[in-house]
Amino acid sequence: MRLARLIAAVLAVFVAATLCLRFWLTMHNHDVSLLPAMWIDFRYFTIWANTLVGLVCGVVALGRVPPQWLTAGPAMAIALVASVYHALLAASRTLDGLDYVADFMVHTIVPVAFIVFWLVMLPKDRLQWRDLTIWAAFPIVYSVYAIARGAGDGIYPYFFLDVANIGVAGVAAWVAGLAAAFLLIGAGIIFIAHRIHRTA
Repeated sequence: MRLARLIAAVLAVFVAATLCLRFWLTMHNHDVSLLPAMWIDFRYFTIWANTLVGLVCGVVALGRVPPQWLTAGPAMAIALVASVYHALLAASRTLDGLDYVADFMVHTIVPVAFIVFWLVMLPKDRLQWRDLTIWAAFPIVYSVYAIARGAGDGIYPYFFLDVANIGVAGVAAWVAGLAAAFLLIGAGIIFIAHRIHRTA
């Protein structure tokens, strides 16, 4: 457990540094102060998922053991972040310098590091199939939040949530697809967790 706490502390600091870099870049790129920059960045599922990962790592680093469904949830969320980004969004982005560094950190380094940490270091033997219903709510709730923000200011964080361009039916289809992907990732996580527990 001591090693897990140490690794969790390192990950928590890394995630915090990553988010601080992201906020600083937003402050610089939009010429705003910290709170408006955070408001801009928390439009994105990526930032929410990275924040959850950082919080879970912080709790573990302090010697607490969160419920297993609560540690697996961020693993699913960050896996979805990496999967959707690299499958649908990465090819359309051209970044350099610190923007590229921050982008690579939140979409690749943090997801890989936390998923490996969760698989190797955190307990998983009490995960239940019913936990899927809790996890699947996360992308749906986020989508409602992002669409509501977009309806207010006309800015949608992702093309698949842009009601103005693809319509309500199109957005609904994408949200349903993402929820299904979340369920599939979650089913895979529970299956792996059960296999690891049986062979341990």
